[in-house]
Amino acid sequence: MARSRVVGVDVDAVIFELYGLRPADFTAARDAHAARARREKDAAAAAAIGALRRPTLAVWAANLLARSHPDRAEALLRLGAELRRAYRELDGAQLRTLSHEQHRVIAALAGETEQLAAGAGEQLRETAVREIEGIFHGLLADEETARQWADGCLRKAPTAAVGFEGLEPAPGAAPGRTADVPRRTADVPAPPAVDEKRAAAAREEAAQASAALQKAEEHLTEASVARDRAEADAADLRGELAALQERVETAQRAAQEAKRLHRQAEQARAKAERSAEKAARRLAERDRSEG
Repeated sequence: MARSRVVGVDVDAVIFELYGLRPADFTAARDAHAARARREKDAAAAAAIGALRRPTLAVWAANLLARSHPDRAEALLRLGAELRRAYRELDGAQLRTLSHEQHRVIAALAGETEQLAAGAGEQLRETAVREIEGIFHGLLADEETARQWADGCLRKAPTAAVGFEGLEPAPGAAPGRTADVPRRTADVPAPPAVDEKRAAAAREEAAQASAALQKAEEHLTEASVARDRAEADAADLRGELAALQERVETAQRAAQEAKRLHRQAEQARAKAERSAEKAARRLAERDRSEG
């Protein structure tokens, strides 16, 4: 994983720690690290850490697999590279072969991930298992996110890909073979007899849906950052409140001790006054007897 150490705090080390935690433990640990960065006057690190989003259970489980079995992660990365290369070369036969392979690999990885999560104390529901399968499918088309996952630091599920958007056929690829290239996802080739206008409309609709989804995710990210900052501020205030409460309790204990000492002093003074009065009476009696 590329290092991006911010002065004072190793943000990458914090990220690696946080995304290895179960989701239920994530927020408290993140807030503690952000608060520590603020105490160390490292505003950049505090902001970077405070903006981190808690992963879903499926994302955490996928990270668990990558951390526990890096060889499995590298195998999926290789499969993704082969699929992307076949797409660039418009190699329909190879895509069909790799499509069958990816179904087998992803099913095996999802089952292994489910077992690892159970061993870590998390029983995954069927919906989470399906989300894990979707994550692995998405990683095949997204090399950068796949590398993040292989490092065990996937932060959110990759956006579902329509084919391999952003990849252009290699120069010299035979255009007549494009019918073998999958249109919907990286796993199932499209039927060869596809109406071009309908296909173009479908691609346009998919592109619009993808843009809308991206915008929604951006809004969600902004809202999550604001929420996380508010939570971090609340954590700081709770810490300050706890410190103030401790100071109040200490002052109250000091006041109680001062009252106790004051009572003792009052009692000692009263006793001394009684002793002085007795001594004065004895002295007066003695003077009278001598007189």
